[in-house]
Amino acid sequence: MMCFKKNRLLIVVATLLFYSSCQVENKNLRINSPDGKIELVFAMQSDSLFYSVNREMGQLIKHSSIGLDLRKPFEGGWRIVASSTESIDEWWTPVYGEYSKIHDQYNSLKVQLEEKGELNRRLDVIFRVYNEGVAFRYLIPEQKDSIGWQINNELSTFCFPSEAKAFPIYRTEQTYSNQAVDINRIDSGALFPLTVKLSNGFVSLLEAHVENYPRAYLDKTLEKQLVTKLYGDAIVDAPYATPWRVILIAENEGQLIENESLILNLNPPSPLEDISWIKVGKTISNAGNNVGLNGDKLKKLVDFASQNGFKYLQLDWGWYGTEVKWSDEQIQNFRKIMPEEFKKSDWKANTEANPFTVAKGYVPYGWTDRWKNAYTEVNLDIHELVTYAKGKDIGVSLYVEAGHTLRLHNMDSLFLQYEDWGLAGLKPGFVKYGTQENTRWTRNMVKKAAEHHLLLCIHDARIPDGTTRTYPNLVINEGGGGQEGNHPVVQDVMLPFTRCLAGPFDYTPSLYTKGRSNTHMLAFLVTYYGPAQTVRGGYPAWNGAGKQGRGGEELEFLKKVPTTWDDTKVIQAKIGHHLITARRKGDTWFIGGITGHEAFESELSLSFLEPGINYQATIFKDGPDGYQEGFCMAEKEMLTVNSKTNIPVRMVQAGGFIAILEPIN
Repeated sequence: MMCFKKNRLLIVVATLLFYSSCQVENKNLRINSPDGKIELVFAMQSDSLFYSVNREMGQLIKHSSIGLDLRKPFEGGWRIVASSTESIDEWWTPVYGEYSKIHDQYNSLKVQLEEKGELNRRLDVIFRVYNEGVAFRYLIPEQKDSIGWQINNELSTFCFPSEAKAFPIYRTEQTYSNQAVDINRIDSGALFPLTVKLSNGFVSLLEAHVENYPRAYLDKTLEKQLVTKLYGDAIVDAPYATPWRVILIAENEGQLIENESLILNLNPPSPLEDISWIKVGKTISNAGNNVGLNGDKLKKLVDFASQNGFKYLQLDWGWYGTEVKWSDEQIQNFRKIMPEEFKKSDWKANTEANPFTVAKGYVPYGWTDRWKNAYTEVNLDIHELVTYAKGKDIGVSLYVEAGHTLRLHNMDSLFLQYEDWGLAGLKPGFVKYGTQENTRWTRNMVKKAAEHHLLLCIHDARIPDGTTRTYPNLVINEGGGGQEGNHPVVQDVMLPFTRCLAGPFDYTPSLYTKGRSNTHMLAFLVTYYGPAQTVRGGYPAWNGAGKQGRGGEELEFLKKVPTTWDDTKVIQAKIGHHLITARRKGDTWFIGGITGHEAFESELSLSFLEPGINYQATIFKDGPDGYQEGFCMAEKEMLTVNSKTNIPVRMVQAGGFIAILEPIN
């Protein structure tokens, strides 16, 4: 990953005397954001450690305790040995992203501590204050006893003002409510990210750069206070830095989205020397598109993908047989519930779940009543398909169950074979999440995939932490309740302000979904940042005849919309209600808007356009007839616009708005 440094300023003061933005007041150390609007205060009182965060308009985080809970607890309180500050101001260029360049600018404070107990162990606390928020972590420096530090939990707390309300979930695929709840009503196990509404803005709590450490969640403790909890112990050797605890700060909910690059800034640059092979683009899946795993049908899907601006074809479960190897007991249970299918001659071999081979014939999904009629038929030559797809400039990606199946095989050997097959990437599913071991295993998988030039789209529980900066082959994650979960439309206008703040989300939208307008579905490709966003359905409807032929002129938008951007602007936003986002690629702007349970009308200012230039606006909006038989068609409009233009926007319930703005030469 390339890094361009500009106006880099480094100041280190290894005493308790600080430059103007950090002063000592009765063991209180203060440091401000580069723009001076955010203040962090570190305090040591009664031998305990605290911090608070203030902004111009008031307090964001009240007096909150910090520290680590060790198997051998720290004793006797703390003494400050030394402290230092640092100011960084640089720009770096991501391989892909929401911006062509990212500004990494912050002031930091490092407090070096020593316990007063007989062990005299040392612990550093590092704070960074950005214009976009605050982050802190713990550093265990190398010392006499550096081996085998057992961290039982963190004591990192977040104490909010009295009016604070939040939008929690407790399972990654849970549906968000658009009604914020009082902090005191949050139950145990609230997940990161947690977005909190205050009287003077919004904050979102996240974690960044989780390496060789458990993932974390939040518990309610004292009045208006949350504490960080770990999914199991961590055993580490010094020197070791824990993950960043992040407080993303914004004046409004739209600014939360614009500030989310902070998570990337808190991760180290990529060690990969060659990143030229990493290409991103829209992905279409065989799942939900009624083509199964039939080679001839998949070639037609490749043709559609090639003609409509896609970069990748993803094959979901079934290509190597059942997701996991079935036991004899499971096979016999299948016999009881599916006696006719049991008589088929080819399916038992497909229950071996061998990801080195391609299955053939009937593949059942499960052995219980729940999956009684779930199956696929495999008639596929993977080499022929990959070759055909490459001829159309389409890469092929394969699903592999990673909770059990991938763990049973040598990853180097398997990934080498996939590289030899010419695969572009993998979709690891059911990736285990939470414990220190799971974190290590997943990061190793990402590293091994990079060594074999494989892109990754990780599915199920894992929530991003910015690893994509270090290993940009990890292009996108699920880690949330996407369309596959059949969530109500309110989920669509909650996720960008919550889960998506952690990193790219593979929402797997369909091109068409009953109960959501055509423009609503296509607007996901702008409102949701996804370098390899996977379209999971809609292909049959687009190509169908009669009532099934729902595709209209908005196909032009699908063909042209990219997945990586030079600039991003959130134009209008209300959490749980509506979102309108504009993104630029080169000189062309793409706009996407979505609504939830309520319709929305507004005047959309185009003041973000380059002044003095006229643009051709190709607009697709919800049709005047609204929903017919559950579907709302798109209506096309062409306008000449400039930076002084206001466009009227009318989105129906579960509606949308999409536009392409191209400069007129």
